[in-house]
Amino acid sequence: MEFNKSVSNPMLVGCIQLMKAEDTPEHRSMFVEELVKASFQAPAIIEPAPVQDAEGKLMIASGSRVQFPMLVTKDGKKFFMGFTDPVEYRKWAEKDKELPCFALKFDDYVNMLFRKDAQGNDCPALGIVINPVGENVVVPKAMVAGIMAARSGQLQQMMAKRAASGKASEKSGPEEAK
Repeated sequence: MEFNKSVSNPMLVGCIQLMKAEDTPEHRSMFVEELVKASFQAPAIIEPAPVQDAEGKLMIASGSRVQFPMLVTKDGKKFFMGFTDPVEYRKWAEKDKELPCFALKFDDYVNMLFRKDAQGNDCPALGIVINPVGENVVVPKAMVAGIMAARSGQLQQMMAKRAASGKASEKSGPEEAK
């Protein structure tokens, strides 16, 4: 999570356009692959507000409270927002209020979606919406959980392969130093 960093995701935008043109398993897979690699601009409410340092760079005071506002649909559903680039962010900021931004990765959203508050309540967000004023791609919480489960399964397979190859090299025995 980086403060005030601009992002650009041309591959993800291309995958979104492909998926919108033709929703196939291959296009969805490409979308997910780019989604987990992408960084998104996410507006934030920061209290106290960031101030400029001597060089004109915005700085966040130690101990500041950072909150990521959610998009609320007409029927009350809440989603975290992610923008693929500054142009998409400005489309939203024109209609709402321009806020400072953080560059968030997919894993940052995972942590926010599945965290519990101080009272043990689940996060009210139902997922992530990418470019809500543009492509308006909704990534539901269940899909995020599925992506995480698949990544976990892949990691377990990788670790099992490494363990098996380690055992194979142990059986052949160590080489003698010459």
